Amino acid sequence: MDAHELLERYAAGERNFDTVDLSGTYLSGADLRGVDLKKAILCEADLSGAYLVGAELNGVVLREANLSGARLSGAHLNGADLSKANLVGADLSSTMLWRAVLKRANLAGANLNRASLNEANLAEANLATADLRDAKLTGANLTGANLSEATLVKATLCKAKLVLASLCGANLERADLAEANLSDSDLSWVNLDGANLRAANLSRVNLGEAELTGANLYRANLTAAKLIVAILRGANLERAELISANLSSADLSWANLDDANLSGANLHRAILEDTRLSSTILRGADLNEAKLNSEIHALNFLDFSWATMPDGAVHS
Repeated sequence: MDAHELLERYAAGERNFDTVDLSGTYLSGADLRGVDLKKAILCEADLSGAYLVGAELNGVVLREANLSGARLSGAHLNGADLSKANLVGADLSSTMLWRAVLKRANLAGANLNRASLNEANLAEANLATADLRDAKLTGANLTGANLSEATLVKATLCKAKLVLASLCGANLERADLAEANLSDSDLSWVNLDGANLRAANLSRVNLGEAELTGANLYRANLTAAKLIVAILRGANLERAELISANLSSADLSWANLDDANLSGANLHRAILEDTRLSSTILRGADLNEAKLNSEIHALNFLDFSWATMPDGAVHS
């Protein structure tokens, strides 16, 4: 079947074209709303600007297809293969993309508001400036993905894999990242205010100048993380691992660090006013010029052996 035959039959009222092979066809700007192309093959097809609202595209193969500017809101793409597809500026709002393969796809500036991407493969995908508000990405693979300046407000990323991902300047306010793996990712300038990072792996991440006011980091792994000038006011870091973390000039006012491990951490000039530090481990930590509004010696069960104190003296 070629593009002409498809459009002719669609115009005549036919909607079911599942399993057809339309590889390489030119369908730019075509109006195919509500079309059924389940398990169809459209490799390298040109669907730029196409109207595919509410289309049935489960299991469709769109490898290296051009869908830039296409309108796919409400479409079903569960299990679809969109590897290396061009989806720049596409409207994928409220789409179903469960277990879809979007590896190395270009979704820059795409609208994925309320999209369901649970267990989808977005490894090395470009999602820069994409709108992912309220999107569901539980268990999704975003290894090496570019999410710079993306909007992920209230997105669900529980148990998602974001290793080596770039989220510089992204907005993740109130996002759910419980048990997500963000190790070695770039989260500089990110907004994580009110986000849930309970038991998340944030080892070696760059959170420089990030906003984490009121964030939940209970039992999170922040080993060797960079949190220089980060804002952690009122954050919950109870039982968090912050071994060798760099928190220089970070604001931890009203934060909860009870039972947290900050062995060897850099807290130079950090603000620890009204911070909870019960049973906190600060062994070998650098607290030089840190701001506390209480005597550190009076804090309950605090371990600051060999730590550099706010006055520069080393505690023995």
